[in-house]
Amino acid sequence: MRNLVFVLILLGIPESVLSQKEEKESRIVLGFNAGANFSRILYSDTFPDNFSKRNRVGPIAGINGQFDLSSNAGIAFGLNMVNKGYRVFNDTLQSEPDIVRKFWSMNIPLGLHFRQQFNAQNYITEKFGLIGNFNFKKGGDSAVFFNREQNPNFKITEFSEKTFYPMFYLGFAMGGVTENNDRYEFGVTYAQSLGKDADLTVSHGSNFTKNFPLNYRGGFLQIGFSYYFNLNNFKKTSGYFY
Repeated sequence: MRNLVFVLILLGIPESVLSQKEEKESRIVLGFNAGANFSRILYSDTFPDNFSKRNRVGPIAGINGQFDLSSNAGIAFGLNMVNKGYRVFNDTLQSEPDIVRKFWSMNIPLGLHFRQQFNAQNYITEKFGLIGNFNFKKGGDSAVFFNREQNPNFKITEFSEKTFYPMFYLGFAMGGVTENNDRYEFGVTYAQSLGKDADLTVSHGSNFTKNFPLNYRGGFLQIGFSYYFNLNNFKKTSGYFY
């Protein structure tokens, strides 16, 4: 117990404050998150006249959790399903002017979160860490996509580089605490791949004789909502069954 008090003093956290907090809040919180992600072709890629890249919007949802190291820092973990991809647009076409590629991936994030309290109920948080990304498509496979089934104007040939690759993420959120010490957050997170997802070739013109290359890395920008349950609330209700 003396060692615990000594560590708390070094961290600048009074023992009385932390003991009261632990009675109300579990150090481990578990919950869910949901939102939308925006993904696109690599920014540095160049396009010929009449072609452009556009954002592709898809859903994201999963389970998440945090382990509190202190009142203002914690380890974050989770498992998310992300529907991402890219969109290539031909500005000269009046109908069906784009090719939209979408697929599901499983993301497993692990990182650090830091919180600063505005007051007893509201806070802001910054987060960063790594993500293990697994695509539900076969690495090394090639696929061809057309802007329309009949008389297509252009096509994309995609060659998948990897099924699994690492990513890193940076984020910011505004959050609050409910009366029973559950937490909720509204946030923005940017995730960037540390590898390449796929090489693309766009073919157009008469008999698809004109070509230009593109790169898709697999990163995305996420906007979403997270909710964390205080596990101590479940411990209290379990007493009624004994």
